[in-house]
Amino acid sequence: MSKNNEPTFDKKEYDQSKRSFLKYFLAGSAVVAMETSGLTKLSSFVSSAQAATAVSPFVASKPVGEGFPQSIASGDPTSSGIMLWSRVEPTAEPGLSNREFTSDVIYWLENQQAQNDATLESAISEGKFIMFEVSKQQDFSSTEIRGFTPIWKDHDHVVRLDLDGKLSANQQYYYRFITKSGLVSKTGKFKTLPTENSDVASATIGYVSCQDYTNGYFTALGHMADEEMDFFLHLGDYIYESVGDAAYQGDLADRQITLPSGQTKAIRLDDYRKLYQTYRKDKDLQKLHERHAMVGIWDDHEFANDTYYPAVAPDDNPESDPYRRLVANQVWFEYMPARVPYNPNGTFEDSVKIYRTVTIGNLASIVMTDERLYRSAHPCGQETLDRYLTRGCENINASNRSMLGTTQRDWFLNEIKSSNKTWKVWGNEVQVTQLKALTNFLNLDAWDGYAYERKLIADTLKNNNIKNFLALTGDFHTFEASYIQDEYKLFGEKLGVELMVGSVTSTNLRETFRNVINQTPDFSSPIPMSAASELVNKLKTRLTDASTFTAELLFKELQNIVKVENPWIELFDSTTHGYALLQLSKTNAKWTAYAVDNIEKPSSTKSLLWQCEVPNGKAKINVLEGSIF
Repeated sequence: MSKNNEPTFDKKEYDQSKRSFLKYFLAGSAVVAMETSGLTKLSSFVSSAQAATAVSPFVASKPVGEGFPQSIASGDPTSSGIMLWSRVEPTAEPGLSNREFTSDVIYWLENQQAQNDATLESAISEGKFIMFEVSKQQDFSSTEIRGFTPIWKDHDHVVRLDLDGKLSANQQYYYRFITKSGLVSKTGKFKTLPTENSDVASATIGYVSCQDYTNGYFTALGHMADEEMDFFLHLGDYIYESVGDAAYQGDLADRQITLPSGQTKAIRLDDYRKLYQTYRKDKDLQKLHERHAMVGIWDDHEFANDTYYPAVAPDDNPESDPYRRLVANQVWFEYMPARVPYNPNGTFEDSVKIYRTVTIGNLASIVMTDERLYRSAHPCGQETLDRYLTRGCENINASNRSMLGTTQRDWFLNEIKSSNKTWKVWGNEVQVTQLKALTNFLNLDAWDGYAYERKLIADTLKNNNIKNFLALTGDFHTFEASYIQDEYKLFGEKLGVELMVGSVTSTNLRETFRNVINQTPDFSSPIPMSAASELVNKLKTRLTDASTFTAELLFKELQNIVKVENPWIELFDSTTHGYALLQLSKTNAKWTAYAVDNIEKPSSTKSLLWQCEVPNGKAKINVLEGSIF
């Protein structure tokens, strides 16, 4: 048993599962290696003409969506393709076991370049494969490509399909899946990107973070699904690992989750899978995935709160837990439509590499980073008040500490230095700009705890005269617009702009103050409840004229303090939930933040919170709509 009386992983069972996991579920290759009685051989080929007659297309005969409880998703668009994803109800189709096939496999229909493996025919006829169709027509009256790809039985019956290199640039496509038994998925939609160096006048990107299923309804995602955009970013906390008792759940009866292990936090493979299965059943999240492609990264709750290298979850156990980290990595990979390499035989830090760059013609490069897997421990200690609402320590500026890790940091700096795009956009998990309140650092889990490396990034921007640098940030459940500076003092040089999005449902600061006053348990607060209680007490001492302390009054006081102590912060609102859009053009970047009026009901009304612009060539925030403070 662990120190928290939670069962530990069966290493033998996990290693067996890990060995069977494919490096990539598939990569568009028709070469198949079959394994029989421990012997591997390469299969023979048949011509495309033979293949087209040997395997007949599956025919949809069931109601749309039946058998696809998590619907469909697309992700990581390129100028020539996309990742497609789905999950088939395990009782509906048998699926394909890794023990049958040990390399990436796809069987193409009506593709003159295809060389298909005749030995797949029986597996296809047995329902172990699913048929996919991609079309420019919503009714699929004609198809661009069509083929069969495995339903991966050993990996929760998911389907992962990489079509990079198969499609045309800058096109809208529709897609769907059909099984042998006639089940047909909903129809999804995505756009491919412009070619690498093509001239692009404008593009729109949505972004979100922090969606605690148990804390509210995902109506903000439903509203964002209605937007016209090229794709969206998810900046992490796609799931929350902590569920199971009153301390970790909201009070919505239909949003409760019970983990297979019976524990309050996900610790096993089936626990993490249960979380993704449950989240992906949400109607608004499904709607968003069905209409738009996603580029996703993780933050901490895809594994455990405030995690750091080497696979430590400080709130759960001070010791490294590599097996828990490995299964969290595996399930993220199973469920995300992300074109990232996975090494089933790797250690927890090299089993998966999620940092990558997406380019939109000559308009923008979007650099997505991983700020959890490689980061150093918190600088001043691991107790709550060492991490939050702390005066800090000398170790914040230590040169041997890193958020990104040396390899990723070198890659990241090179990406932003070498980019010749108009806009350099950073998909960033945690707050870059300094945030103090009552002379204390509010959050050393963010970049304030890694000031040396933050200064390296700032110096790179300054020394290389890099313009139009935007950091898109999540994590803190707060809408914020601020300046990235070389030094965080009154007249520090402005080098870029940070645009933070509030949470989808996770508790914001005003709600945290309310929960402290009401002594209500709250796990998804942006700062732990003990630190929040300390902050509330400090704020109360400043409000000597108040007869009653409300969350609104306390937050307003904090907001005033933030403005005085952090002059680089232009906008700061932690009273609502929602999403943001970034519209890029040759002349400016326009940021629009939207709020929803509630998360306690299955429907909501959205409203404009702010709209700002950043002019081309200037680190300047011009507020177009909405009040500053």
